[in-house]
Formats: sequence, C-alpha cells, structure tokens
Amino acid sequence: MKQIYFLLSMIVFLIYGNKIDAQTNVVTGLNRPVGLALNGNNLYISEIEGNKISKIDITATTPTATDVVTGLNRPVGLALNGNDLYIAEFVGNKISKIDITATTPTATDVVTGLSNPQSLVLNGNDLYFSQLGSNRISKIDITATTPTVTDVVTGLNSPYGLVLNGNDLYIAEEFANKISKIDITATTSTTTDVVTGLFRPLGLALKGNDLYIAEFSADRISNINITEATPTEADVVTGLFRPGGLALNENDLYIAEGGANKISKFNIATLSAINISLQEKASLYPNPSQDFIEFTGLRSHKNYSIFNALGVEISKGSISEQLKIDISNFINGYYFIKFDNGSTIKFIKE
Repeated sequence: MKQIYFLLSMIVFLIYGNKIDAQTNVVTGLNRPVGLALNGNNLYISEIEGNKISKIDITATTPTATDVVTGLNRPVGLALNGNDLYIAEFVGNKISKIDITATTPTATDVVTGLSNPQSLVLNGNDLYFSQLGSNRISKIDITATTPTVTDVVTGLNSPYGLVLNGNDLYIAEEFANKISKIDITATTSTTTDVVTGLFRPLGLALKGNDLYIAEFSADRISNINITEATPTEADVVTGLFRPGGLALNENDLYIAEGGANKISKFNIATLSAINISLQEKASLYPNPSQDFIEFTGLRSHKNYSIFNALGVEISKGSISEQLKIDISNFINGYYFIKFDNGSTIKFIKE
C-alpha cells in the first residue's frame, strides 16, 4: 500500500509540481515545421520556410530529417491516402501530391486556383481543406480526373486546422479564437461553436472524446471533451514555442513547434494516469456568472490567481468550498482562474 501511495504521489508531483511541460524533443534544426502526417513509423513534416517535405523515423533513437520533396511553395497541411501524400501549398494556392514510394518523388498538381489552402483531411474519396484567404471549407473528389472544388461552408474567420469525428468536422478558427464544427452530411452546413476564448488555435488532433488543440499565441496544447455540452479546455502541455501541427501515434502526441524549428512529443497517457489518480475534482459555478463564482469538490483551501483573456493577472486570493469570489466589478468577457497546482479553469463574466 505504501508503494502504491508513493507512486501516485510521485505522479501528482511530476505533473502538478513541475507544471505540464514534460514534452521531449524528437528532432531539431528544421525550417519552421507546420504540418504533420504519420505513415507507420515515418512522420512526414512540412517545412514552410524550407519549401519542402521531410520525414523522420520515429522509432530511431536519434531521428534525422531527410528530404522527401523540395521546391514547393510554402507547404502547410498534409494528408495521406495510401501511398499518396497530399500537400496544401499556401502561397502556391493549390493542392499537390506525391507518391511516397517513389525513389525521387515529384509533386503533381491536384487542384489549383485556391485561396491560401491550409489543413487537409480525408473522408473516403473526399478531401476537405480550409481556405484561409476566403474563410471557407471546401472539398474535392480525389478520384476525379479533374477535381472540381465544392464549397462546404463559408463565412468563417481564418479557418486553419481540421479534424473529423464521424460526420462532425471540427474547425480551428484562428483569429476568432474558437473551435467550431459542422455536420458534413447536412445539405447546407451551418457552424456551431464548440469552445471559445482560445489563443489562436491552429492544429487539431482527436483521440476518443478528447480534442487536442495547439494554441499558437498561448504556446500550449490544451484539450476538451467533445461530449460535454459546454466544453472547458484544460492545459495539456505548456512552455512550447509557437505550436502548430499535431499528430497522434497511439498515446504519443507529436507537436510541430514552428518557433523552435523542432518536433516535440508528449505522452498523453500520463494525463490519463493523473485523472484516474486524483482524489479531488473542482467544479466552478455558475458559469457564466454576473456577480460571484464558487466551487464544489475542494477539500482544502487553495490559493488562486485570476487572469483576463490577455493573460494579465487581475485578482488573487484563497478559496475553499462554499466560499465565493466576487467578480461583479470585472469587465464582461473570458477569464481564467489558476490554482497553485497548475490547474486552470476558464469562466465567463457577463
């Protein structure tokens, strides 16, 4: 029993005592990596400043990036379909593809005349892609000899990352600071907000009900449970440098850190262990609120700090169950309350 208690204590300490920055470097010295795509043990990487796609073997002790194809025009999003790697060329305003089994792959155009394409995601023969320049999601049939672009939804705000869950397409709207979603089977797709108050969300990755979000301006990865009626994001990894593309390999979350010119990774099973181990779960209510917030599930006094959406600390103190925090003088908007153990909860003042 003492050994079990010690183990759980060490897990809690490692996560909450050292903050959530347990990512490890996979490969460095890249040229602003953005998009990621996994094919077996090979991780394909779009290097936007290098105008190329490179790859690494993730099973190698010290992975080394090797060039796959060069001479592209600001490549970003990637998607694999068998041996075909589809590439969104942001400045080239097109989607191209290569055969990754070729000795010397050559990019061929799939569709041109786009408006700053970003993320790519496949659903059967349909390739969905975000067009940042025209604030829309479009699709093509990749089996067509000459694919025709069909709009799926328009009127977005800087759509970037995409991920599919069944018929639901989740969209990171970068400058709207939110994740929205659409039903791709609907005759006329309408966006629904999933979570707001983020900090320039870019890359997305999904495992089960957990949606992982790269928040570029917050230098972190957060996640939400997509089954919740009103999802609240929680920090997964902090201390990054301009994270963008994400890719999951079982429990390893690979992260393109564009600002650090590297790929790092984080084992999300660590989070699951913590969630199972913790005896205490605090919930904030009411949320939104006009006057006061309070908590359930707190077993002792906790020190806290409250930050506004710009990350400025505006209040701090100590709280326990059945005590209230007065927010009546706060300006309407999003806020974050952070406890000494590093956990953060978002709330809305209205």
